Amino acid sequence: MSLNSLILCPSARLARSIQADIARQHLQEGHTQWYSPAVQTLSQWLECIIEASLLDGEIAMQTPPYALSAFNEQLLWEDVITQSLKKNAFGALFDVSGLAGAAMEANRYMVAWNLHIPRELVAEELRQFLQWQQAFKQRCLQLNVLENVRFMDWQLNCIAQSTAPLPAKIAFAGFDQTAPQEKRLREVLLARGVQVEDYATTCIAPAQTQHINLENQAAECRAAVAWAQQRLDENPNAKLAIVSPRLSDIRNQLADLLDDSFYPASVRPSLAEIPRHYNFSLGTPLAQQPIIQAALNLIRLLSAYQLQQAEVSNVLLSPFWSASINEADARAMLDAKMREKLPMQFTLQRFIEFAAQQHENGLSISGLLAHLRAAANVSTKKATPSFWAQTLSSLLTALNWPGERNISSLEYQAVNAWQKALQQLAKLEVLGKSLPMAEVAHLMQQICSEQVFQAETEHEPAIQILGIMEALSAPVDAIWCMHMNDHIWPLPARPNPLLPAFIQRAAALPGADNNVQATFAVTIHQRLLHSAKNIIFSSSKTEGESQLRASPLMKDMVIIETDMPLAETLAEQLSHAGNAGLTMIDDHIAPAVQAGDHVSGGTGLLKAQAICPAWAFYQYRLGAKAFKTPTSGLDSMARGSLVHDVLERFWRKRHFADLRDMRDTDLAQALIADIHSTLQAFATETNVASPAVLELEHERLAKLIGDWLQFEKARGIAFNIVACEAEKQVYICGIEVTLKIDRIHQLESGGLVFVDYKTGQTPTTKSWGEDRITEPQLPIYAAFYAEEHDQVAGVHFGMVKTAEHAFSGVGEENFEVEPEKRKPAFIQEFTHWQNLLTHWKNSIEAIAAEIKAGESAVRFDDENALAYCEVTPLLRLPERKLQFERFQGEDPR
Repeated sequence: MSLNSLILCPSARLARSIQADIARQHLQEGHTQWYSPAVQTLSQWLECIIEASLLDGEIAMQTPPYALSAFNEQLLWEDVITQSLKKNAFGALFDVSGLAGAAMEANRYMVAWNLHIPRELVAEELRQFLQWQQAFKQRCLQLNVLENVRFMDWQLNCIAQSTAPLPAKIAFAGFDQTAPQEKRLREVLLARGVQVEDYATTCIAPAQTQHINLENQAAECRAAVAWAQQRLDENPNAKLAIVSPRLSDIRNQLADLLDDSFYPASVRPSLAEIPRHYNFSLGTPLAQQPIIQAALNLIRLLSAYQLQQAEVSNVLLSPFWSASINEADARAMLDAKMREKLPMQFTLQRFIEFAAQQHENGLSISGLLAHLRAAANVSTKKATPSFWAQTLSSLLTALNWPGERNISSLEYQAVNAWQKALQQLAKLEVLGKSLPMAEVAHLMQQICSEQVFQAETEHEPAIQILGIMEALSAPVDAIWCMHMNDHIWPLPARPNPLLPAFIQRAAALPGADNNVQATFAVTIHQRLLHSAKNIIFSSSKTEGESQLRASPLMKDMVIIETDMPLAETLAEQLSHAGNAGLTMIDDHIAPAVQAGDHVSGGTGLLKAQAICPAWAFYQYRLGAKAFKTPTSGLDSMARGSLVHDVLERFWRKRHFADLRDMRDTDLAQALIADIHSTLQAFATETNVASPAVLELEHERLAKLIGDWLQFEKARGIAFNIVACEAEKQVYICGIEVTLKIDRIHQLESGGLVFVDYKTGQTPTTKSWGEDRITEPQLPIYAAFYAEEHDQVAGVHFGMVKTAEHAFSGVGEENFEVEPEKRKPAFIQEFTHWQNLLTHWKNSIEAIAAEIKAGESAVRFDDENALAYCEVTPLLRLPERKLQFERFQGEDPR
């Protein structure tokens, strides 16, 4: 192109690609220096030319209008619509953001296409939109601003009237669908004597095309990646592209498959950001970058009146602020303490006080406390957006964001993008609003969610992954175009809901009807056909349970009948039995328990071992456990503990005869006193429930336990209390097990009965007759707690449940009938009570022997039995299933 020339593009990505292509071409031709034409986006060039005209005095205007950014325009429309809906009784039910988006689009169509609405059209949605549009224009006039579409009209008028010099030649690249304003620009440029042409990004000869119909979308993704790998294996210098009209839906899936195929080492954290030879044209929301999410979380932390535990936990575990390296372990410990000690919601000041208390107790978090205290005094009252933009930068600096370690190249680019987000916040100044900090935090989340972040690639990509609307800067060797099904491509019609459909059809507005979409799809299709030497179009046979058809644009195309190779995930690659790079290690045996070793867990250890040995090893021998999940008020475990504590207080000084002889009023008074003492002690030890919650809990306990005691009273079985919450250390095959029994009472016959209170589901006792007893708590009490001279008469779960009070278990009385009539059914295999006790002892000792020997395989009979396992991530059940399910006839467990 000539010296005084310009190339205009619809996107910055295409502009960068064209610049790189021009430079690459000169280097290949051996040039050491060359003139490179200016390559800009249309909006960039218009902004530059108007700014230069204003500085030169070509545009005679004291105060030119301010151009609203897309985000500002959305907010202004939302404000106008919100004000209008205040008069509507159902205004709160409307999606204001969605209405604002539709109104923006309708307004853009009306202005750019110069649409005229006949007065006789009186549809309610149209009349409402025209009222909003009038109010919007009035607000723009008051603020001396213009939305983007009218600002571009103003820019075009300025260029038409100006005499400032323009480039001698301007080429348009990648404009598939020329809007009226772009057509007018071409006309203005021609009238000003500019040579206008199209920049060729395609080749003359059409591509050789093929069509393949694959099983589903996942197969399309796998086939496309396998195709790219095969092409690059054949020619490492090949330039390829993968194109899809649904790129946003499959971006992550494609990226994972490409990494698994080309960069398996990137699974290691230290290599996660190694340079790739593929590039997505579609970026991701800036808010998805961890370093930016950390900044947003910190701002919310300082602006919220009530903090949520989950949000504070995210902040504590983030490596992007304060002493993120030196205090990482201490912050993790603080997170665990917070989950145990603090309620679900609390204030920032309360959290700082709690952190200070933990610091005094030996937790080394001085840096965190200093940074929080430095930032906590910021005023959250209303201020201007520009003030908040500066204040947020200062706050993050005070919090030592982005942390102690050196940030990576990707993180550095994200930090630069954050500065642009702050600039966008400052631009809200034009709307003339003062904002509280909480609203600023919300707006920054919106800005960062809408701002697209695209990291720069270090090398020229061998594989470009694009949306179907995006043009390549130059032809490539081959293209794989996915999702060529008739419900996807051509795109379905999407007329604007606020404008009359017939007007949209008459003007051929984008998305107006299927004919418009089909015409546009043909244009894109022709551009694709001239963008490579070879193109494979793929479609899916099914989506879920639906049968699919190929796009009509695939008609008469050569069909690939042979099977295509499908790329595999890294886990699938590693699961191949014949993989030479793998060494199979049988690691189900952990170190044996040596004499003197302590293994915690009590009866829970033996239960876990019986269900899944690996569960017992990870949770009880290694001490792994899940974090406590915050709840609003009291969780089920806390409520169950309170029931246990109240019943202990009640029975500590009474026997059944005392209960039998108590009047109802005396029983109620005694129970209320015990509940009061229990809740008082609970409130002293914890800070997880407000007085209102405790008052409600008092009412619940009074009703629940009062009914339970009446049930016991009516049952009429006499007993004397032997112990409540009794603890005893016993040895099972040399393993010390601590037993804690809710209640032991003695019947008139002299036999001991062990009772364990339950407030949830009734435990299943089916396994009590099997070799692996998966509910061993009561059998352990019966077999190991009692002394040799003690007579064990029975074991029962006391089901303290509203309207379902019951004792569930087994005892001597169950053997007093004929064997075939005995219940529960499992005892029919045993001749008498002592045989069952002996079976329990032998079975539990066998489980204990497994623990002592180090047996820790991931082995279980029913995955549902792992419902209360705290270490299921360590069992890696999905990975095991994926790796072993392909081996027919072999149990994946």
